[in-house]
Amino acid sequence: MATKQYIAKYHQLKQVYSRELGKEIADITWYRVVATLKQHFNFNVMSSDAQKIVETFAGFKRRYGSFTGRGEGFSERWQAFKHFYEVDTFYHGEEFLKLLAEHLKINLEDVPRSTPYYWFERAELSFRAENVYHSKDLALVAFVAAKWAINKRPQPTQLMKSATIEVLALTK
Repeated sequence: MATKQYIAKYHQLKQVYSRELGKEIADITWYRVVATLKQHFNFNVMSSDAQKIVETFAGFKRRYGSFTGRGEGFSERWQAFKHFYEVDTFYHGEEFLKLLAEHLKINLEDVPRSTPYYWFERAELSFRAENVYHSKDLALVAFVAAKWAINKRPQPTQLMKSATIEVLALTK
């Protein structure tokens, strides 16, 4: 059974989340947010850094929309984020793009020239190939880029359509 302190902190954190998000949220939504935080961030309502985690998560949600942990491809996006966040090193912009392409299994030549600039902009960074960035800052770029990579992959329905066309061509 939850203590009075826990309930008070739980409701206070819900208010923080709503304030950071810029809108009121339903109790069931907050329940799901807390479940996501516990699943992906080892979140504890009573911990000293709980408010900071909630503020950061709400900021991500406000900036990137689908940051629920339940969306399609979230796990892969989260893995890209963690990969660069946990490295704790510095990269030149060009070097990072090569490592990112390798991690996401994409060909950089297939990426439109303006797209990396968009990825960096979404992470509130300015891209230059020669600039040096900390990997923790680049983790957000990886998160955004992973969504792009997922969306560019052929979907199973696209593969089925092309396979059906090929089969029909063979039967003629």
